[in-house]
Amino acid sequence: MKNWKKYVSILLALVMCLSLAACGGDDDAGKIDIEDLEGFWYPVEGIGSTSSILTCIYIAAANETWTEYDQYGDQTGCSGDAVTDGITLTLKDVPLIGDVEIPIGDTNTLVTDTGETYWVKGRPDFKDKPELSSSYYGKWYLRGDHTSEFATVLTLNEDGTYSRYGMEGTYTYREYEQNVGNSNTTVLRREIALSESMNEMYYLVSDGQVLAYWASSENGDNYYIREDALDNEQLLTECSMTSGSFSGTDYAFYFNRDYTLMCYFYGTSEERCGTWKLTGDTVAISWDDGETDEAVLVLSNEKLLTLSSTGETLNNPW
Repeated sequence: MKNWKKYVSILLALVMCLSLAACGGDDDAGKIDIEDLEGFWYPVEGIGSTSSILTCIYIAAANETWTEYDQYGDQTGCSGDAVTDGITLTLKDVPLIGDVEIPIGDTNTLVTDTGETYWVKGRPDFKDKPELSSSYYGKWYLRGDHTSEFATVLTLNEDGTYSRYGMEGTYTYREYEQNVGNSNTTVLRREIALSESMNEMYYLVSDGQVLAYWASSENGDNYYIREDALDNEQLLTECSMTSGSFSGTDYAFYFNRDYTLMCYFYGTSEERCGTWKLTGDTVAISWDDGETDEAVLVLSNEKLLTLSSTGETLNNPW
């Protein structure tokens, strides 16, 4: 009898041990810790894929954060908390999106809701940075104002850093082709982005002598003129032309700083595209449909543009 009780006690003890082991196994089954996710993650379709939420991120396990990197391997300034419940990775405070939840396939893959591989782990194949021409280095003056003690100066340094009214940061450069409006005109965009703000992007025009701010449209007054072009009268005239529109009776002209021209007709969705070139006070216009025109520019209290083809004078009050 005593032996029977002894065996039952041993059996119960074994059952309890097995139960505890099974419970522990259930808790850990399928769970992946943040430590397992540490490293670079990037979309399977390549860096900069339009289907990706971010370009590329690095997850740091020690402080449970994510940090975004651009295609050249530089930090973009975007970051946030990264947490996981073992099955889903949550990226906190993604710009313009908020919190993003991504299912975890295994320690090397993030997947979609349907189980397709979405992001992979491993060091991305970062692109080589384009070489910056020495013509970009130096001082740039906001709207060409270099005589006032309150002039705003942007300085681009050779090492990829910049300074402006007491603030410092880094800048990046890239080149790409872009169509203009609904036309067949393609222009080479040369773009400089300041790290101070993700949206502060400028493009180089006028033979690299002007930095025009994207966000203020191509006709805005937020532009910088390079220090060695401050006395270039032709350039200053071009900058004056590209501020605002020239209004006629039925249409308006917009002279863009990349030497493209847009014509919008009042009350319709019709538009016309072309290119322009200023020589002295004469503007030569070449439309995409093959037609050409010429206009005379007068800069006085009001900016006036007189078309040779029609004799009409367009006014720009800006």
